[in-house]
Amino acid sequence: MEDSSRRAGTVQVEAAAKIIWHYGSEERAKAIACALEVDNASIPSGLKKSLNVLTRWENGDVITKVKYSGEIETLIKALDDLVFSIKIAEDVTEKV
Repeated sequence: MEDSSRRAGTVQVEAAAKIIWHYGSEERAKAIACALEVDNASIPSGLKKSLNVLTRWENGDVITKVKYSGEIETLIKALDDLVFSIKIAEDVTEKV
């Protein structure tokens, strides 16, 4: 009998990552980190049990820590969303 949390074809992972983006500007790093925190706050409640994302800024860097436990496809989507959000925040802060 197969465990329902391990459906056929899914890969379960436990992952922790620290991602650092270097901007060299405290003001820009703060603006980008704040934009990401707003996005992180909108993580669906069902996903909050398995995905933890924390973003801060320090010395002109944006530092994001990610902890996750679950299906690898969900982790890939979450990291893709993170990179997309960073790109948007970068574009906006470039124009200011």
